[in-house]
Amino acid sequence: MKTTLSKPMIIIGLILIVVCCPKSYGQDSISQKSQMLDLKLQLLDSKLDLLDTKIKLWEAKPKELDIKLNEIGSKINSMDFDPQVMTKKINELDSLFKVSQKSKLPDEIQPVPAKELKTPPQPEFIPDYKSSIMLDPLRIMEGTFYLSYERILNPRFSLNVGGIITYSTQKGLSNYYFSNQHFAFLDASTNEYHSYTGEVMSGGGLNIQFRNYLLANHPGRQIAPLGLYAAPQIMYRNLTITGNYPELEETSPGEFEWVDKTIIQHLNIFAGGVILGMKIPLLKVLTIDLFAGGNIKLSKYKGETGFTKYKDWYNFDFSGVYPVAGLAIGILK
Repeated sequence: MKTTLSKPMIIIGLILIVVCCPKSYGQDSISQKSQMLDLKLQLLDSKLDLLDTKIKLWEAKPKELDIKLNEIGSKINSMDFDPQVMTKKINELDSLFKVSQKSKLPDEIQPVPAKELKTPPQPEFIPDYKSSIMLDPLRIMEGTFYLSYERILNPRFSLNVGGIITYSTQKGLSNYYFSNQHFAFLDASTNEYHSYTGEVMSGGGLNIQFRNYLLANHPGRQIAPLGLYAAPQIMYRNLTITGNYPELEETSPGEFEWVDKTIIQHLNIFAGGVILGMKIPLLKVLTIDLFAGGNIKLSKYKGETGFTKYKDWYNFDFSGVYPVAGLAIGILK
């Protein structure tokens, strides 16, 4: 009996469930759809608000631009120059520059004929000399070896120092010079000069010159140690002269005989003057020095009170004014 009753109950319960459930499911879906609709409406409202703010910004920007343009216009009006004129001048300069560029282009493009091509000039070699060593060959004929050294102080001035060594006799290259000299000594007892025959003349000395190259400041001219120069100079020489002379001596009472006497003299020579010279380069290594001038010469023998007198100007012991000239050959360094 229970089984028969339970089956109908079960069938009735299932029917109730089927009938009631669709309604509840339908209500849930409608509520969800209404909620989604509300959200979409809220999003739409926010988008409309954003669009409204953008429209307001777009409306405000033209006003700001108008304000800035008005400020720029007032500044331009306050300027002293006309911008249109300046713009016109800039355009004119630009057009002139373009025209000059166009006029230059054909010259750059056109090839130069091979015949018209010229090799660039080679740079001229200008040696920079700092010193020179010179030898006076004419002094050798006097039995004197004269060697000088010139050192450059600057492009215009130089210092020249010469060493003098003398050994002259009647023989050798100095024969002519030595034979034409007049040797004499002062006799203290009679205060007269007596001649004697010289045999040897030897000694040394020093000559100093301060050279001024006159054309060094002119463009394209030669600088020290080459070119035209003027120089004051001072000289000192010490010579020893040996010779003999005949003297009559009494060998025995009433008898006299000529006896050769040896005499040795020491001579000091002081000289100073001015010379004008020209140094000419030769083969970029050698140089020739031609000079001439005048000196005041004072000669004094040891043991005598004053300078020599009554001597010929070409004599080695002359005192007075005498000319100077010479030739020197040397090398440049």
